[in-house]
Amino acid sequence: MNAIDVSLKEVEILTIRVLDGLHEQKDMDRLSALLSSSAVARSRYAELVIQDSLLHWETSDVLEFEPSESKTVLFPKVPMVASFAAAILAMFGVWHWKKSTPSPAREVVADTPATLSGKPAVNPEYIQTPEQPLTSVASLSTKFGLEVGGDGPFIRSIDARSEARVGIAILEENKRFGEGGIVEIRDDVVVWNREEHLSVPAEQGILPLEGDRMIKLSKLGIDVPAQSAEISDTVRVLDLRGVIADQGVSTVRLNTSVFFNQSLGIVREATEFSLTVHAIKSENGQTNRSIGHQETSLTGDLNPITWEELNSEYEIPQGTDFLIVALNARREGTNALIPDMAGLYADQLNLGLVLNEQKSIRL
Repeated sequence: MNAIDVSLKEVEILTIRVLDGLHEQKDMDRLSALLSSSAVARSRYAELVIQDSLLHWETSDVLEFEPSESKTVLFPKVPMVASFAAAILAMFGVWHWKKSTPSPAREVVADTPATLSGKPAVNPEYIQTPEQPLTSVASLSTKFGLEVGGDGPFIRSIDARSEARVGIAILEENKRFGEGGIVEIRDDVVVWNREEHLSVPAEQGILPLEGDRMIKLSKLGIDVPAQSAEISDTVRVLDLRGVIADQGVSTVRLNTSVFFNQSLGIVREATEFSLTVHAIKSENGQTNRSIGHQETSLTGDLNPITWEELNSEYEIPQGTDFLIVALNARREGTNALIPDMAGLYADQLNLGLVLNEQKSIRL
C-alpha cells in the first residue's frame, strides 16, 4: 500500500469520526493537516460529506479500521439501494403534488416606498404586539423606503434590503414581536436580531466554532453576465436613537468580529466573505437614507476544519438612527456559474458599541 492510499484511508477514518461526533481534538488537528496538504484528500473528504448528507448512512465498522490495515471501507449496499428507491418514490410524490398544487404568488419589493393593494399573498407572515393588531410583514417591508449607496452584495440583494426594511419598520414602530427575528434590548440600544432564524446545527462536515448552532448563509445567486455568484443576509438592525439622543455622546464606534467557513463542494474555489455596515438616517418617519457605509472582507480557505476571523471598526456618522449589519459571500469567474452544494457559514458574530471611547455596549 503506497503513501497516498494510507493517507486517504486515514482521511476516511477521521472524516467518519467527525460526522458521527466521535472525534477528539487530535483527530480534528490531524484531519486539518491532511486536507491542507493534499487536493486528493480534500476531494475524498468532499465525497464522504456529500454521501453522508444525501444518504445519511451510518456504519460503526469503519471506525475499527486502522491506517496500517489493508482493508478498504465498504459502504452498505442494501441500505443504499433502499435509500435510492425511497428517494425516487419521494421525487415522484413531490412531482405529483407540484402538478396538483398552485404555486404561491411571489412579491418583488422595490427600493422606493410602495403601498400594497389587493389580497395578501399566500400564507403571509405576521407580527403582533400586545397593544396592536396583526400586521403583515410584507407590508412593513414596503411601508418605509430605504435608500442605500455603495457597490456590494447587500446593494444588489432585494431580499437583504427587504429584511433590513422589515427590521427598521419593527424598530420604528416600537414593536416587540416579529416573524424572522427577535427584538432585544441592550442598555439604550434596541436590536432586531435574525441570527437565530438563520442558525443551523452541524452539517456537511462543518462543526460550529462554539456551541451547537451556527449561521448558515443563503444560497449563492448566479449572475451570468457578470460571471459571479453572491448572497447577502441581513443579520442585525440596531436602533441607535436612544444613544444618539444622549447629548453627552459625541462619538460612537462599532466594533465587529465574526468567523466564516465553507464546506467542500463541486466547485473547489475560495469564497470572499464580507461584513457590511450601513448607517441609516430616518427622514420624516417614511424614508430611511444611508449616510455612510463600510464593507470589510476576507478570502476564505478551502479547509472546512478551520474558521477565518474577520474584524472591523466603523466610526458611526453623526445623525445615524439605525445601523444595518449584513453578512455576504461572493465568488467570481466561470466556476462561479456552476451550481454548488457547498454550504457557507458564519459563527460567533459579536458587535460592540463604544461611546466616547469610554462606555462599551455588547450587542
